Amino acid sequence: MFTILDFEFNQAFSMNNGKDMVNPKCRFEIIQIGAVKVDDNYDIVDEFNMLIKPNIYPNIHPFVEKITGFTDKDFKYKPYFPEAFKKFRRFLGNDTLLGTWGYSDIRALFRNLTYYNIATEPMIIEYVDIQKMATQHLKYSKGGAIGLKNAVEAFNIDIERPFHHAQDDAYYTAKVLKKIAPEKLPVRIFNSSHLKPKKVQENRIQAVKCRRSKSNRTRKSK
Repeated sequence: MFTILDFEFNQAFSMNNGKDMVNPKCRFEIIQIGAVKVDDNYDIVDEFNMLIKPNIYPNIHPFVEKITGFTDKDFKYKPYFPEAFKKFRRFLGNDTLLGTWGYSDIRALFRNLTYYNIATEPMIIEYVDIQKMATQHLKYSKGGAIGLKNAVEAFNIDIERPFHHAQDDAYYTAKVLKKIAPEKLPVRIFNSSHLKPKKVQENRIQAVKCRRSKSNRTRKSK
């Protein structure tokens, strides 16, 4: 048994001037956790759904509202991420393997956990990229990875729920996995320490620019 998860995100937006106000520590804030548990036959045995009150970006971005249907009112009495994640961990139980539609949800989860200091040490997460499995299984070649809705349609899965809701997308991801029915899951490893060199490199670039700028100012003053 393992857990397939999906997230919906909010992103930077200022209601006053309409401009993006990005927090570089967490560009995409999780506002919904959806998950399903599947057994060894890839049948769904349990589901989880929780809306999360946005804190980093308090106002729902117009694009997010458009694709999800969520408005600010939907989150008024919902818990913030730390409390919501505690409940999700209880749902996970002893499951250590996660299934996702693509890699980005795993990376975003790490960003949100570190933002709230829930994860203070390097994280190693075992996960299964079901999007990659579906892309390969269907021999999809139209510009890269196949989208979830296209995969659902390609496998002739009944569309019983809306898309762009985390619980429902996790449900469809499980249905796609059931259609593929691999004998062995291709487990991948997410290691958060692999994300750090990029940050260090960016910091070094900024430091070089700063030193060059100071050097130029010194030359001009002479």
